Amino acid sequence: MSPTGYPDYPTSLLYPPRFTAFKPPSAAHRENEWFDEVMSLPCTMRAGRTKAMVMLAVLVLATTAGCLSNADDEGDASPITMNVHYDLTAGTITERVQNGAVLSQNGVELSFDFARVTSRAGSITTLTLDPGDDEDGSNAITVNANEQAEITYTYMTHGLFTVRLSATDESGNMASIDVVVRIDKEIDWTDTNTNDPDSMVVATAPDCACPTPERIDVDSTIENPNDLIASPRAEVTWHLNDPSGEEQAFHTEQIGEGQEASWTHSQYDVDAGDWALNVTIDSGNESLNLHHVVLIAYEAAETEPNPLTIEEAERREDSLSQ
Repeated sequence: MSPTGYPDYPTSLLYPPRFTAFKPPSAAHRENEWFDEVMSLPCTMRAGRTKAMVMLAVLVLATTAGCLSNADDEGDASPITMNVHYDLTAGTITERVQNGAVLSQNGVELSFDFARVTSRAGSITTLTLDPGDDEDGSNAITVNANEQAEITYTYMTHGLFTVRLSATDESGNMASIDVVVRIDKEIDWTDTNTNDPDSMVVATAPDCACPTPERIDVDSTIENPNDLIASPRAEVTWHLNDPSGEEQAFHTEQIGEGQEASWTHSQYDVDAGDWALNVTIDSGNESLNLHHVVLIAYEAAETEPNPLTIEEAERREDSLSQ
């Protein structure tokens, strides 16, 4: 209580309030027309309008950011369009072996047409094909695009090869694509007039850093020709041994004079190395004729061919004639 008997009053009433009255924004703060409009609204409407304007600003920034990102992505993309055509991406090497001597070997020839490779940054200057059948790229072929538009390569070894096709333009830009090609191998092997058949070696190690063959297909026929003197039937056994020498498959037949017997077999789970197809004469002392056809086959994992269509060829001719 005060000396006068009246209740005490807060001393804060003796001082002016510390908060200041609301001051309208200065002209510098009202450079945007929408600010004046917002400030003229009641507080509740002003808050809602401000929130809407903030959301609009966020959307505008997001849209702009997307445009800038797309522009950057386009700037990083190569101006070269790798429109390469090829009719084949698989083939089989054939080899003929007679009485231990290699008579012939035919490789697989694959061609790649770069004629429709273009660049937005200038003319194409060089074309390159790396067949993927060596470790250091020494078998790669590079040609002058002004002189040659097609590159051909002949495979002489089996495997699933990754071919790299590349092009460079006059501005120094480069682009490339990869094409997987499958090269199998078939060996036609004969051993004639023998009573001690040779061993047929089947080398399954691929000539690339790629999977081993999917299977070995054996199609073998043994003939017991007629002799001047009659002799008993011959009993023979085929043996297919893996690189460690372990037998993986076998088959036994009896063959009379003037007759023949056959064995077909598909061997899966093929390890890389030298397999052996052996024939033993279990009984009889006959001179036999052996004929083996062995296929080293890979999984059909090659790239689909991309042949030049008639429509594309016609469009190309029209563009050149204009």
